[in-house]
Amino acid sequence: MEFSVHIPFVELLGFELQKFEGGEATIAFNPKPEHENSFNVVHGGASMTLLDVTMAVAARSIQKDMGVVTIEMKTSFMQPAMGKLIARGRLIHRT
Repeated sequence: MEFSVHIPFVELLGFELQKFEGGEATIAFNPKPEHENSFNVVHGGASMTLLDVTMAVAARSIQKDMGVVTIEMKTSFMQPAMGKLIARGRLIHRT
């Protein structure tokens, strides 16, 4: 499955779109060594990008020609991310 828009940074990271329908999205990310930080775990920026893109894709899934931008985003990292990551997003409210 392909993303509905061309996003060079997403292609560089190698995100794989698995679900894109009905207000839901699933994206897989299999990080490579170049996606790690100095502690040899997935860089927080790569993790945040995965979350950001998953939210946007979920929002776009109900109207594929609609543009989406993130205005604000925050997360708390509870443990390091290692190995293949799967992000799932679900549209709760659209404004």
